[in-house]
Amino acid sequence: MKLDMVKQSLPFLIICGIGEVFAGTIFGFMKDLFIDYPGLIVIMPAVIGMRGNIVTTLGSRLGSSIHLGVIDPENVLKSPETKENIHATLMLSVVMGVITSVVAYTSSISAGVKTITLPSLIMVTVLSALISGAILIIITIWIVILSFSKGLDPDNVTAPILTTVGDIITIFCIYFIVVILGGLGVIS
Repeated sequence: MKLDMVKQSLPFLIICGIGEVFAGTIFGFMKDLFIDYPGLIVIMPAVIGMRGNIVTTLGSRLGSSIHLGVIDPENVLKSPETKENIHATLMLSVVMGVITSVVAYTSSISAGVKTITLPSLIMVTVLSALISGAILIIITIWIVILSFSKGLDPDNVTAPILTTVGDIITIFCIYFIVVILGGLGVIS
């Protein structure tokens, strides 16, 4: 059993390690945004971590529900269990986005770090959490269904894949939201 877990997880973990290097490279290209919009650097690790935690939890719950027979692998999207988990994931994204923004803003001000306004931080965090969350929900469902259909344990596959893909997508979402909102003059 343990050997199966290693056989199933190891290739994905290697690929994910490479993906994390790619995510770090993308993060490095964002340095000008951190200069133009101070305070973003404070929310980045929290938003990325939050996204990974929420979506991997969704993947684990769906994988376990399929294994337990609560969700039919052929009709994952029609299952009330899936719909409840998707709603919970999106609600957690909004609530945690607001909390993360407030904590980041308060921490920045307390430490004397210049930052953008609290409403701007909340807008960036919540929008990036919702957009990346919606994308990652689709990817999560696809990974769970595909891994189950290939005879793999979704619990061994979803977490490493979603963590890496989630980091990359969340970084891109934050970048594009800041560029768009900054261009519109919404962020101050």
